[in-house]
Amino acid sequence: FRLQVCYYYLIVTGLPNTSPKEPPPDNSTADMSSYLPEADLRGVFEKIDADGNGVIDNNELHSAMRLLGIKVSDNSARRVLKLVDTNKSGTIEWAEFKEFFGRVSDTDEIKKMLSQANHRYFDYKTKVETDANFEKMFGIPPFGPNAKCIDTGHADQIEEVRWLTDSVVVTGSLDGRLRIWDKTQIATFPKPVKEIKLDSALYSMTSVADGSLIVTGLGTGELSAWNVADETPSVSYQGHDTSIFSCAFDKRNVRLASGAKSGVVCLHDVQTRDPLAQWVAHEGIVNSVDFEHSGKMLCTGSSDGSIRIFDSRLVGADKSSLYAVIEDAAASEKVFRTRFRSDLELISSGDDYSIKRWDMRQLSQGPVGSYFGLTSPVRALELSPDGRFIATGTTSGSARLWLADEVGAVAELENAARKEYDTIQGQRQELVDLCQNGEPFDADELRDLSAEADEAQEKLARLKKARKERQSQDCTQACLALDSPSMSVSSIAWRALPEGGACIAMGAHDQKLRLFNFKEKELQALGMNIL
Repeated sequence: FRLQVCYYYLIVTGLPNTSPKEPPPDNSTADMSSYLPEADLRGVFEKIDADGNGVIDNNELHSAMRLLGIKVSDNSARRVLKLVDTNKSGTIEWAEFKEFFGRVSDTDEIKKMLSQANHRYFDYKTKVETDANFEKMFGIPPFGPNAKCIDTGHADQIEEVRWLTDSVVVTGSLDGRLRIWDKTQIATFPKPVKEIKLDSALYSMTSVADGSLIVTGLGTGELSAWNVADETPSVSYQGHDTSIFSCAFDKRNVRLASGAKSGVVCLHDVQTRDPLAQWVAHEGIVNSVDFEHSGKMLCTGSSDGSIRIFDSRLVGADKSSLYAVIEDAAASEKVFRTRFRSDLELISSGDDYSIKRWDMRQLSQGPVGSYFGLTSPVRALELSPDGRFIATGTTSGSARLWLADEVGAVAELENAARKEYDTIQGQRQELVDLCQNGEPFDADELRDLSAEADEAQEKLARLKKARKERQSQDCTQACLALDSPSMSVSSIAWRALPEGGACIAMGAHDQKLRLFNFKEKELQALGMNIL
């Protein structure tokens, strides 16, 4: 028979174990609360109402649900509270509490309200914090090239870094200054080549592709475009009145999206002061905004724990602009970064110590990829332009490189190895046929091809094994560690170089800029590390 949720509460909260009356049959629609004495039900309510103010708030509901064995974040508890809070007061009153038990018969029904996919991430975070053997499960990857470390001279922590050209990078800080650096001159001239003084603390920053224009979002709610050449402001955008935590251009550099502390998102034409559209996208800080490659879709990530995807062509027109919502994108509450990997895939990070890959065609089924091995919130995240790699930084100062689709990368190598083996084996078989038919053939060539075939077969076997191992792990681990600070990594920028390879810029709360140079062969080798 079905135990009532109230009875669970009576047991776990330590109230007198007054057994409920026999519940109605499973197919009954009777009010379940009528099968528990109202005085006992009231006692449960008062027990959960820890501060005794006559209502149950989100924190109290969160605690009660955890006592029931339901793994739940603040955001998930808030979702349940909204379902129970019929008068939209933000709390559960006695009448609503009583009605709730008439609608929900057991804890499994509460769990159905929550994202089942998040349980895995709760378990992961719990292991990080409580399991002494965690390091044995997720080892530290090999370290990459040494960083070129620059003391930027900022008076406060660096919040953003952005590449302007292949050799020029800009740092933005809470000290209200932008400092522009030429990496080719740093060795002989370790000072910024330009400096722009802002009106207040910088919270977010982006730039157009050619580096001629920088947009800054400030703690005062100011959103401004700056001409890099003459270091002057060109446009002061309207629409925000709270701190601006995120901003991004579309790939054509004609539209600008920005998100604020208030949960408001604005969409601007780059040349226009007033917004094309302005709407409340989230209930918390909008930490991240990003356009997909065609510019049609816009994704936002927030401290309310959700990711929202909008059709940017429709925003401001009607509510149909909201394409999809991922309610619990970070199992422990905040989403820090969201990035489109392609027109159909998103990468996100948050304070559940993990990274996730989402397929927009199957969002309801949860992430299609998980990246584990970190031990603190993932605040900084950036993708390589080709989508092959993910670079991340955490609040504890750990920086990592990841293959964005490790199983896919192994499968590609496996297919290439199979073609190589088939080609060699075909050439070898031709010589074997000549030998068997008594026709002349090159014995040395046959011997060499036989050895090559054996090597190719061994390589193919290793790749098959690697693919199966990755599939059985059901997660991706970092392929490289980067030299990083002991303080929070706040921003990462990736620059693909025309000659091949890349340079990664990293900003942190220690006021230092770190640059990592990779040759193309080194990046290719990262893909081979999976062997």
